[in-house]
Amino acid sequence: MNQNYNNNEYEILDNGNRSYQTKYPFAQAPGSECQKPNAKDGIYTPVGRVDTVLQNIDIGLSVRTALSILQMLLSVSFPALGRAAGLINIIFGFLWGTLAGQSVWERFMKAVESLVNQKITDAVRAKAISELEGVQNALELYQEAADDWNENPDDASNKERVRRQFTSTNTIIEYAMPSFRVPTFEVPLLTVCAQAANLHLQLLRDAVKFGNEWGMPSEEVEDLYTRLTRRTAEYTDYCVTTYDKGLKGAYNLAPNPTDYNKYPYLNPYSRDPIYGKYYTAPVDWNLFNDFRRDMTIMVLDIVAVWPTYNPRIYTNPYGVQVELSREVYSTVYGRGGSDNSSVEAIESQIVRPPHLVTELTTLKIEQGATLDMEQIQYPKYMKVTNTLHYIGSSSTWEQSSSAIPIRPITQIHTIPANNIGNLSLSQLEVPYRFSFYNQDNALIAEVGSESPPNNVTWNGIPRAEDSDQNSHHLSYVGALSTQSSAGFPGTYPTELLGEWGFGWLHNSLTPANRIDPSKITQIPAVKGFGLGGSATVISGPGSTGGDVVQLQRWGHVKIAIPAARNIQPYRVRIRYASSQASTLRVIRWRGGVYQHAYYNVPQTYTNSLLTYNTFKYVDSFAITPDTSIEVWLENTGGGTIIIDKIEFIPTTPTPEPVVDGIYQIVTALNNSSVAENGGPTTRGGPDQVKLSPFYNSTDQKWEFIYDSNEDVYTIRNLAGGFLTYFMLNPGYPVLAIRPQWATENQKWIVEPAGNGYYYLRSKSVPTEAAFAPNAADGSVVRMSAVDFSTNQKFKLNKL
Repeated sequence: MNQNYNNNEYEILDNGNRSYQTKYPFAQAPGSECQKPNAKDGIYTPVGRVDTVLQNIDIGLSVRTALSILQMLLSVSFPALGRAAGLINIIFGFLWGTLAGQSVWERFMKAVESLVNQKITDAVRAKAISELEGVQNALELYQEAADDWNENPDDASNKERVRRQFTSTNTIIEYAMPSFRVPTFEVPLLTVCAQAANLHLQLLRDAVKFGNEWGMPSEEVEDLYTRLTRRTAEYTDYCVTTYDKGLKGAYNLAPNPTDYNKYPYLNPYSRDPIYGKYYTAPVDWNLFNDFRRDMTIMVLDIVAVWPTYNPRIYTNPYGVQVELSREVYSTVYGRGGSDNSSVEAIESQIVRPPHLVTELTTLKIEQGATLDMEQIQYPKYMKVTNTLHYIGSSSTWEQSSSAIPIRPITQIHTIPANNIGNLSLSQLEVPYRFSFYNQDNALIAEVGSESPPNNVTWNGIPRAEDSDQNSHHLSYVGALSTQSSAGFPGTYPTELLGEWGFGWLHNSLTPANRIDPSKITQIPAVKGFGLGGSATVISGPGSTGGDVVQLQRWGHVKIAIPAARNIQPYRVRIRYASSQASTLRVIRWRGGVYQHAYYNVPQTYTNSLLTYNTFKYVDSFAITPDTSIEVWLENTGGGTIIIDKIEFIPTTPTPEPVVDGIYQIVTALNNSSVAENGGPTTRGGPDQVKLSPFYNSTDQKWEFIYDSNEDVYTIRNLAGGFLTYFMLNPGYPVLAIRPQWATENQKWIVEPAGNGYYYLRSKSVPTEAAFAPNAADGSVVRMSAVDFSTNQKFKLNKL
């Protein structure tokens, strides 16, 4: 097996500080196994086969629920963030929705039971479910009280009611939490504990943010702030520690590759007298990677969001743009050979050591010839090559896996890989055909020919519930060599790539470090493009959403920041940890001209264990990215400085959020023409939106109605009908006015564009926004790909 690393000269890689890191890097390489066995089933299962859909349905559905909750938390903005119970409202339905009772929570328990092969006793389960029912009832009462206060915040009875209900709900959750971390059963209860802790922290956040307005004494609000910070640290460290415990347990699970109820795709190959033994290692590796991946999604991903619940640190009303940089790995399929049939061999070849984030641009798979007298006739792959680049860098390099080159290459398959959101594979003894799909599950490319019987396995990461977009994108492909089977007289085994693994990045991780004009933008330090001096990347502690950058004396990391689409100053803040009092130098670099400053950072930890309270914040000078720049962070003192994230905080006044009411929609092209119901433009077509001078007609007035459950608006024209994303002709979407439907085509994301302007994005196609081609009277407003141009900016004048 060959593996070629042609890394950027700045990068120095490290395995981190965990004793078992080489076996299973902590939260570094999870991926989901809940594949979609059949498009019509809509269910994802660990083994990905139609005949085992029901076996691990609890894992698949639990992962999808967790992805939905995470998706809502990552996208939440105003007005949800500005309302009491706003965060609770948007996730409550996923935990207690259409299913009766505590079904979702019971599924969480069953999922982890399956992952670690440990059953919760009936008594412990019953106690947890009983407490969850009490939490549900209390939260419903709190939401009712909070909603009334949101609508009439000056009413004394509403204030008294929400204060009383907050206190009762907080008491009930505090009482219930120990039932979700029962000794001996901490691991199978971990997902339940993490999701309950998430609700509790959201509740405490409300009291800190709104307590004074509710009429709470300032001393009580301060006590609750102390409780919020203390509980955040306690819950974070508990989840990380328990995850670690479960991962070690999963590593020790006994593999059984001849269990065809669980692994039907191995039938009958794992009983082969010569090659059957080589299926044990991938089954063994998958057992602990299942836990590593699925529990990263169900627990660690949501833990990474908790620091943003502190309303005194994250004060921006539009929230925080959070990016998860961890890489997760889906199921390994196939088998290795005599020289690589071990868990350690799979880990070292498939899972990359801690590294700066890379994006995959091209995937190249080399196919070899079938040699004379070979028994196996399906395609034989000899080499797979990833073309990679760092965020903000145009330089690429290749990283490959290959088998011993004993056969000539007959085909080279080159696949554009910057938008692969899912894949499927066909396999017999080993995978022999791959199909790659984009974020919408449209086919991009196929490699290899079919060779019946065709057992197709989907091997991506699940989607969130009710989402039509994949949740992750492909980031890396690795493979190990094996030998083809020999069975008949005159046949012989030959080398080929027979064991395949795939790495994935969450779609919150953007391909550029672009700063949001209204939110606090978090950029993980590992999204840098270069490391210098004594800088290295080490495994994150599990609570940071990915790996972190370690700076010894004179070590530095470089992060590329493209020009902001709204030129304004941003305050820079760094989340860091330091082993001793030291000095951090912050540099703004642009074409040889630089600005810099030195900041003293106190010691935050004394040993190698990075806990929640290890990380602190240091404020730097303001930066105006009016052109592309680089931000360098350098340790100019002693000891070790660990950089988690760099944050960009808008310093200009934040535009007023859009509240429910009647508005004009005014184009930024001339700041006078308004959107109106202009009637149909084609025979039999729908009414469409056109621009016109304002003359105070009802068809020029729009009611914005906010839905806190989905953080979207419906927009009603006062003359009748609702603003609708409508495909008038193939490839030509327009803004139509239609009767109200139960469809995402009538749900709108109102995104601040700075200086009082907004973009109107469709929830059904969030990559497109309303677009006015010109300001002429009668110009038809249509939809187009988001380009942040003036044509897509509109001012909302409240009437």
